[in-house]
Amino acid sequence: MSKTVTLRLEHTVVDPCVPASGSPGGAGWAGLASSYERDAPTVTVKTRPVQPRFEAPARPLMLGRYVVLGVLGRGGMGTVFEAFDRTLNRKVAIKVLHQDLDHGHTARLLREARAMAKLSHPNVVSVFETNCFDGQTFVVMELIEGRTLHRWMRQAPSPDWRQCVQVFIQAGQGLAAAHAQDLVHRDFKPSNAIIDDHGRVRVFDFGLVRRAKVELTHDEGPGRARTTTTHNLPLDPPAPPHASRGTMPAWDPLSVQTLTQTGIAVGTPAYMPLEQMHRCEADARTDQFSFCVSLYEAVYGERPFPGSTPDELMASMLFGILRPAPKGSTVPTRLREILLRGLAAQPVERWPSMEVLLHELRTLVAPRTHRWMAIGVTAGLVTLGSGVTLGQYVQIKARCTGAQAQMNGIWDDDRRQQVEAALLDTERAFAPDTWARIEPQLDAYARDWQSAHTEVCEATSVRGEQSDEVLGLRMRCLDQQRMALRATVDMLADADAEVITNAVPLVAGLPALTRCDDLSWLERHDQRVPPPEDPDVATAVKAHRARLVDIEVMHKAGRYAEGLDAVEPVVQQAEVLGYPPLRAEALYWQGILREDDGQYAEAEADLRQAYLLAVEHSHDPVALDTAQALTSVVGYRLARHAEGQQWGQMVALPLAQRSGEPLHEADSLTSLGLVSERQGDYEQARAYHQRALALQQQALGPDHPYVATSLNNLGNVVYTQGDYEQARAHHQRALAIRQKTLGPNHPHVALSLNNLGNAVYRQGDYEQARAHQQRALAIRQKALAPDHPDIAMSLTNLSGIFYRQGDYEQARVHQQRALDIRQEALGPNHPDIAMDLNNLGVILNRQGKPEKARIHQQRALAIQHKALSPDHPHLAYSLSNLSSVLHELGDHETARHYLQRALAIQHKALGPDHPDVAYSLMRLARVALDMGDPASAGAHAERAISVCEAATDEPRLLAEARFTLARALWSTPSERARARTLAEQARDVHAERAQGPDESNDDLAEVDAWLATHRVKSRGPHP
Repeated sequence: MSKTVTLRLEHTVVDPCVPASGSPGGAGWAGLASSYERDAPTVTVKTRPVQPRFEAPARPLMLGRYVVLGVLGRGGMGTVFEAFDRTLNRKVAIKVLHQDLDHGHTARLLREARAMAKLSHPNVVSVFETNCFDGQTFVVMELIEGRTLHRWMRQAPSPDWRQCVQVFIQAGQGLAAAHAQDLVHRDFKPSNAIIDDHGRVRVFDFGLVRRAKVELTHDEGPGRARTTTTHNLPLDPPAPPHASRGTMPAWDPLSVQTLTQTGIAVGTPAYMPLEQMHRCEADARTDQFSFCVSLYEAVYGERPFPGSTPDELMASMLFGILRPAPKGSTVPTRLREILLRGLAAQPVERWPSMEVLLHELRTLVAPRTHRWMAIGVTAGLVTLGSGVTLGQYVQIKARCTGAQAQMNGIWDDDRRQQVEAALLDTERAFAPDTWARIEPQLDAYARDWQSAHTEVCEATSVRGEQSDEVLGLRMRCLDQQRMALRATVDMLADADAEVITNAVPLVAGLPALTRCDDLSWLERHDQRVPPPEDPDVATAVKAHRARLVDIEVMHKAGRYAEGLDAVEPVVQQAEVLGYPPLRAEALYWQGILREDDGQYAEAEADLRQAYLLAVEHSHDPVALDTAQALTSVVGYRLARHAEGQQWGQMVALPLAQRSGEPLHEADSLTSLGLVSERQGDYEQARAYHQRALALQQQALGPDHPYVATSLNNLGNVVYTQGDYEQARAHHQRALAIRQKTLGPNHPHVALSLNNLGNAVYRQGDYEQARAHQQRALAIRQKALAPDHPDIAMSLTNLSGIFYRQGDYEQARVHQQRALDIRQEALGPNHPDIAMDLNNLGVILNRQGKPEKARIHQQRALAIQHKALSPDHPHLAYSLSNLSSVLHELGDHETARHYLQRALAIQHKALGPDHPDVAYSLMRLARVALDMGDPASAGAHAERAISVCEAATDEPRLLAEARFTLARALWSTPSERARARTLAEQARDVHAERAQGPDESNDDLAEVDAWLATHRVKSRGPHP
């Protein structure tokens, strides 16, 4: 399985800042790369249908947007309902707290929900939403079908020990995920985990991870009564004074009174270690003990410690009394040893962590792999004196001369001519340069493949340096590389505009031939899953895998629709063949292609199914690929940021690190970086991209096209952070690499010029920014169709520069052309159309045409309301722009309302200290001034200045904030001296920037006019 490359996650930033109505602001020229929030969906359990205990109402019961369908179960604290979410069009489970319970019970439910919300993991049942409606507190969870491990263990026929271990490893992974978040379950048992119809296990009922109530029995001594009291345990209760961490205190008769089945008490005694019964501090080793009790019960059919009461159980644990293994048990001795260590009375004697315990268990059920060893190694050629004649040696060596023939029809003179003709026939300006770059790379790859094939053959057949088994491993690897070369050349021989754009990265991404020399890697990956036993099925699987290689190349070449058409029959045939590993591979590629085709929900469904199949059948490469893809699809495309982070941090990244492949780890880090960026955690995104860049440079060298992609992503993040100098440096490096590897006229070079121009623009160098954008536009006009959306991107950025320089008519012409192109390419209701309408409205408003501007701004807002979430930052841009037009038209109240909404969105999506927040604050201040509310205006302007002062690369923004505050303070006589000083500081900035041709003089003229009419009278000395 080949890895997806970082290139597909690349994105572009278009300049997000153009002023409107006299103030600079992020409300215009909204970037294509956006940041938005959504809560992560999670899951819960549906074990069996339960008949409702109430009569069906005349109309459906409602909880907000949820339609209640029936009752799934009842407990002491609440009722679990099956419901339908009308907004997301799916069934859910809702846990509703009984209204007659006290506040403490309500708090407990909410603590359970919050704890579960932190555990977004494939093996943990997680919360989707906690809410209150009409006095009812409830938790919404995803509805799943399944049965508890308690029921699964008692099924007929009973599972063998190997099945039990494999199932409980999944539950252990859920507990390990909790421990990684510093959370302890405290009540793990088979009835608190569920296995669904696909074999996936999830742990649930984390209600005890924080604070819970237990009933404790105090024995007052011989002849005295036993009394029961209730205690509330704190988050992490301190150990008794006589106990130290890791050491059991002296046992006393303090015990838990009942063996609870509900989990309401702090743990279930049959599964609780001594320290938990003694109310000592519970940690991850507590869960480890409960886990080992549960797995012991699963494999042996009984629990390890004899005793039917809490006191008897505690005595058995304290004195180490365990049941012997049942007669005739097939459980291996090693498994018993592993479990007994986890059941040690002293926590310090158990396994160091759940992860270490799981590792030991995996060694028992991992499929055996052959450890091949080289045989009869000799240096140089075989010795003829060993009974082999010269003629025999020549015959033996002749067996290894067929490598060149295997290149026939793949890369030979005919194929070379076909590829050259196809590339040149695209008539793209960069086609000759692309051919000149990829031809020698394809020649070298074919030549090196032939040399490797001959050497591998001779190592066994001639020199006797390696076994036949090792020969098979290496030859299968080389055969896969040959298939990749064939698929790549086939794609290039049928090149169109999309293929030629991706031709250089496509060739650069051919699998490394040196991989076939790494025996340890081959042993790990060649036998990753057993092949089909049926030879006919095995033949069909091999043919379909060859087709998947073609589909991978279609994806890399940008032919997503063609790839989707090709992969669908492979998915269907994989199911007919009944070979799940192939189905996992096919579903993975279908999910990847659907993502790039914009079918994000369908892509997620495919990838989740592929992941489950891969995990179930130990198909580690596919499990890694799907986890990485789910990080991107869930966290980046669908904006369920927390869930995407969980996929990346807790699944993809650990799998990548265990693979030993730096590029796998770099891919995972890149995906996490993009999710963090969308989440608004720019510092974390920056760290992820920096680590990914370092790994790629180490593995690929400093000038590989993928390194340029990482530099582009890193540059976009620091740009968003306002670090324009660093953004400029990263984009300059990316530009240099792309010019070197792709040629000066490649569209990816235009992309780097585009982003470099944005960074330079934000530094105030408009002439250089315009030069970069004009060169990018020229490349795109030669390389792309005249109505390509990337041309609209360049036109939009040039429009922003003309606007900033005061040439509003040129700004309007360029922006109108961009709008026309995008409407033709994307349709009238695409979100990108709203960006163009916004910008056009800003320009028209500045040209003194507010009524026309309002028409454009209202249409932009209507498009975004339909296409985007209510908290999307682009909505804030539209609201802010529309407010400026309404302000100009005298509708101050509505303008203020829109600005307040915009500010709320920006606070949530960008944080309170983002420069765009300053723009909204300044506009609010101006509206407040015109509404006769200088106090509010001053407060908004003061806050804007504090934000601006942190944005050192935004002198104009700070100048505007100071002038706005000056106007607000003037109504207070005691503040007029300060107001005058602020206005003069603003004027100095505008005057300095207005000296060259790069800046409009409008701002300077406005400040000068205000200073001329607002003077502070000097006061003479007091008599």
